[in-house]
Amino acid sequence: DGAVVVRDGGSLVLCTACRSGAPSPGVDFLPLRVDYLEKLSAGGRTAGSYIKREGRPSEHEVLVSRLIDRPLRPMLPDGYFFELQLLASVLSYDGARSMDTWAICG
Repeated sequence: DGAVVVRDGGSLVLCTACRSGAPSPGVDFLPLRVDYLEKLSAGGRTAGSYIKREGRPSEHEVLVSRLIDRPLRPMLPDGYFFELQLLASVLSYDGARSMDTWAICG
């Protein structure tokens, strides 16, 4: 388990990693979940009174999650069956930089 905060100007990304305590029984694949999240509140906006939730991930969020996932899978050893979750959350966004690059590096 670990976390990294990446700050660039007024932008901030929190990258976290969590692993299960024991390998998942009966699993013969790498259970890796990667999520990249950009909330409206990171840019200083809030949803209106009717739509309170962010909804499903955007196409950009899905693609950035895949850009994080694809290079990591070959780095993990064969037979690694622990559940692993990686989250990259944009906490603050100043609009001047692309935060997906920092999420990939984090």
